[in-house]
Amino acid sequence: MNTQEGIKLSSNWTNVRLYVSCALALLMIPVMILVTQEQEFHIGMLIGGIIFLVFTGFVIYQFIYVCDARVVGGKVVLRKKFRPAKTYSFDKIGYPTSFQLKSIKYTTVEMKNDDNTTEKYLIISSKSFLSFENNDAEHILLSLRDMAKNNNKSPFS
Repeated sequence: MNTQEGIKLSSNWTNVRLYVSCALALLMIPVMILVTQEQEFHIGMLIGGIIFLVFTGFVIYQFIYVCDARVVGGKVVLRKKFRPAKTYSFDKIGYPTSFQLKSIKYTTVEMKNDDNTTEKYLIISSKSFLSFENNDAEHILLSLRDMAKNNNKSPFS
């Protein structure tokens, strides 16, 4: 993957953010245990536990669906964690949706496989000043999908 040229849709900091958030979730387990043992039960513990479970669920969701995304030679190359890369033509792109938390944009897209099944991917991009990146994966994927629908030749090939 590193030797391929093209447009990178995902952030260079995706792996760092993923593993730091995993470490943070793991470090919070002993903190939660110590806090609950030293105090009597109150509503703050319940709220903290719910926030911790939501955060842990989001980290697990990211490990399952996050990918490195690139546009290379007229194709979209997506590689999930611990899986081989898959290549898709532009007409296989589903409708991407996204949400943004501060300067991080999470874009989800379903891609159609050759056997007519769909596979979900999560592309994380950053608009932070210090990341030196400004890729809008949702906009690029929509443009590529629309270009394929209109049967235009890709400017990336």
